[in-house]
Amino acid sequence: MAKAVVKDLVESRGVSEILLADINEREAKRFAAELRKKRGVEVRISTAQVDVYDHDRLVEIVKGSDVAIDTTHQDCGVAVARGIIDAKVNGCALGSGHNIAREILRFDKLAKDAGVTYLVSAGVFPGATGITARYLADKMDQAEDVHLSMVIFRPIALTPSLADLFITFLPGEGLVYKDGVLKKTPPFAGREEVEYPEPFGKQVIYNITSCDPLTIPMAIKGVKNVCVKATYYPDYTEMLKIFYDVGLLSAKLVKVNGKQVVPAEVLKELLIRRPVEKGREIVKFVQRVKVTGVRNRAKTECVVLMPFLPFEGEREDPETRATGEPGSIIVQMLAHGGVKTKGVMGAESCIDPKAFMKEWAKRPGVEIYETCMESRRI
Repeated sequence: MAKAVVKDLVESRGVSEILLADINEREAKRFAAELRKKRGVEVRISTAQVDVYDHDRLVEIVKGSDVAIDTTHQDCGVAVARGIIDAKVNGCALGSGHNIAREILRFDKLAKDAGVTYLVSAGVFPGATGITARYLADKMDQAEDVHLSMVIFRPIALTPSLADLFITFLPGEGLVYKDGVLKKTPPFAGREEVEYPEPFGKQVIYNITSCDPLTIPMAIKGVKNVCVKATYYPDYTEMLKIFYDVGLLSAKLVKVNGKQVVPAEVLKELLIRRPVEKGREIVKFVQRVKVTGVRNRAKTECVVLMPFLPFEGEREDPETRATGEPGSIIVQMLAHGGVKTKGVMGAESCIDPKAFMKEWAKRPGVEIYETCMESRRI
C-alpha cells in the first residue's frame, strides 16, 4: 500500500521531494532506485532509517516536511501520529481501526497547539469512504443514515501483511453508531445481504473494525446511524467464522505438546504457504456508500458504487492501487494548504469532498457511479 502512495506522488505535479523513512532502509533504497529509473521522474527521492518507536529520531526525520503519511501497520499508528504532531507537521494515517483511531483522536489539543492537522485515516476504506459519504450528505438538507460496505475478492495471503489483514479485518471487534450512540459489536455481527454489480452479485456482509462510525458523526452533523460492513469470497468468510469459533484466531498462548504457541501466528504461517486457488489470482473489489436523509422535505437515498477491477497495463492490484491513490491525493491537499482546520479528525471533516472526488476520478481504472432517488407522497 505504501508503494502505491509513493508511485502516485511521483507522478503528480507539484511534488518536488519525497523522503522514504523505513526501519528497513535497504529496501527503501532499492525502491527509491527503482522509482528514479522511471522515465520522466523529476522528483528528488531520498531515504532514511527509522524505528517509529524511537520518538526523538522520528521527530528529527519528519521535521521540516510539508506533510507526512503513516503507511505502517496500524499497531504503530499512535507512536507515528505523536511523532508527526510533535514535529509540527501536517499528517495522516493510511488506515486506522476504531481502537487505534480513538487513541489518536486524544491528540486533538496537542495538534491544535502545534498548529497542525492530523487525519486518522486517508486510505480507501476508511478515508475515501468517509469523504464520499460527506459528498452525498452535502446534497441533502439532513443526512440521517450512512451505510458503507465493501466486497473483496482476492487470494487469502499474498504477503505476511495481507495474511494478518485477512484474519483481523472481518473477525475483529466491530463498531456502529446507532441512534446517536457508539456501540461495539462482536465479530461477524450485523449480518446483511446486499446486491452488488457483477462480478460480485449478492453478498452477505458483516460489521468490521473501521473507524468511520467514530469519525463520520463528527463531520456530518445530525446523522443518526453509521455502519461499516464487508466480506470476502463467501467460502473464505465461512472459513474465517470456523477459525474464530474454534479459537484459531486467538493471539493468546496455548500449550500444545508441551510447547507454547500462538494460534493466530501458526494460522498466518500456514495461510502464507497455501497456494493461490486457480481463478482467484486476480484481485477485485467494490465499495458502496449509501446515504439516506431528507432533501426538499422528500426522503432521499443517494448511492455511490465504485468497482475496482484490473485493467490493461495496470501496475498494481486494484486493492493496492485504490488504497494508495486516496492517500496520495489527501497528502497533496494537506501539503498545498487545501486544509485549514487544525486538530485530529477523520478526512471527511476537512477534505473538500467535491475536489477530492474530481481528482480521484482522473486516475486510470477509477469508475464512480452515483444515483440519487427521492420519494414523496403525490
